[in-house]
Amino acid sequence: AGKRVLVVDHARAPGEKIRISGGGRCNFTNLHADPSAYLSANPHFCKSALARYTQWDFIDLVGRHGIAWHEKTLGQLFCDDSARQIVDMLRAEMAPAELWLSTALRDLSHGPDGFAATLDRDGRHVAVTARNLVVATGGKSIPKMGATGLAYDIARQFGLAVTDTRPGLVPFTFPD
Repeated sequence: AGKRVLVVDHARAPGEKIRISGGGRCNFTNLHADPSAYLSANPHFCKSALARYTQWDFIDLVGRHGIAWHEKTLGQLFCDDSARQIVDMLRAEMAPAELWLSTALRDLSHGPDGFAATLDRDGRHVAVTARNLVVATGGKSIPKMGATGLAYDIARQFGLAVTDTRPGLVPFTFPD
């Protein structure tokens, strides 16, 4: 639509969570993705979101990029080769958006002209303004990879209600 798009990521490489998922083969979707499988205070959100872009849309995209895949248990779809293929596909699809890696959000505000952010990029502060902002931080699931509660902090800063979180996936450890 002729708009400039900037994607900011604190990681050193794009798609790190994707790259490590599924043992390096990336569980990229599920054949049975359905609104009933999601918990939400607004059950209609899942219906709306999944109606606009389904698992079949993503499977078609994967196919157009020539990525071979297979089904595992309960409709889980994995790359035959490497999760890196999904990262490369997403990088290709995001063009001409600009990607800034190793960049951290230091400050975010909103005024009549839109959003203003101060970013820490390569050790220097960079001011960025935007009419629209999408926050897609992922969850707090893998702190070792830098996952934080940033999205929750931003939501609270702008007066949005935040639901208390609890672990959804946890490792089981057994004593020897």
